[in-house]
Amino acid sequence: MPLVSVVMPVYNASVFLRAAIESIINQSFKDFELILINDGSTDDSEIIIRSYNDVRIRYKFQQNGGVANALNTGLRMAAGKYIWRHDADDTSLPDKLKQQVEFLEKNPVYALCATQIAFMTERGKIALNFRQPKDHYFDDAPFIEVKREHFNPYSPITHATVLIKRDIIEEFRGFRTEFLTAEDVDLWLRIIQKHKAAVLNSCNYFVRLNKASATKRHGWKNEFYRNLAFKFYDQRERTGKDDLERGIPVVLPKPPASITPVEEERGKRFRGDLLHFHYPLNLNAKDYKGAAEIIKYAVADGWKVSATWKAIIIPVLGRPLVKAVVKTKKLLSISN
Repeated sequence: MPLVSVVMPVYNASVFLRAAIESIINQSFKDFELILINDGSTDDSEIIIRSYNDVRIRYKFQQNGGVANALNTGLRMAAGKYIWRHDADDTSLPDKLKQQVEFLEKNPVYALCATQIAFMTERGKIALNFRQPKDHYFDDAPFIEVKREHFNPYSPITHATVLIKRDIIEEFRGFRTEFLTAEDVDLWLRIIQKHKAAVLNSCNYFVRLNKASATKRHGWKNEFYRNLAFKFYDQRERTGKDDLERGIPVVLPKPPASITPVEEERGKRFRGDLLHFHYPLNLNAKDYKGAAEIIKYAVADGWKVSATWKAIIIPVLGRPLVKAVVKTKKLLSISN
């Protein structure tokens, strides 16, 4: 019986799947099984999975049913004392599992422990300055016990970093499939009302910014389900049960009315969606090809907007240098 069961839901992840699998089978802690749940992939995911000859790998194909459904399938197959869910497009450092097993074995009062993550570009280049939770969250402590107030604005627990006791998963009956997304936030909030959870001050898991991520696919529903998880938390605090536990089904609201975008003059659309996060992240990761692609799209849409050029130049030159140039220009204009 393995001590740890690693569950990986796989859906059309062939581009990054091999790197994800190898980051698990190369862990320094060896007492685990890797359960791969192919959730109806139509790409080469199955070919990649079957190319491995490792007795620790278990494989199951099922019709597409979503992340929560695939995870629950893997949990039913799991034999380990601990469960680790790993995403099919991310990677982990070799000592990640060892650190977390040691923590939970030494601190049995904790139901789970997570770790800090860093983001990486689609090409696999890591931006170590872009971490979650932020470094100040730990205040130099080796770990932090998670509280409800820590979920503002983001969850301090990144799902794919979590090592959790299997009996805790069974106590809460796994992920609630009524949550199309934010199923992990719902589970963590349920758990911390009865048990302790920790986030270790160790950055050893890298989340790939992938265009096809579930978060992007679900759009406006992300906010609905996240808010629903908090609503249910408050209901349980007041009455001991939430609506789902009472048998009241989740009813999705009508999608927001599609707003026809106002036609903007060519070159006057500022691409803050690209320049405020993805661009500086690519620079920090030294993924200059990715940064160049972002500049291409941002300039094509907003070359007439000064904010576009500022957002491109400032991260390259640095704010102190830009401020010094601006100050010098002002002094020169005054002297003239």
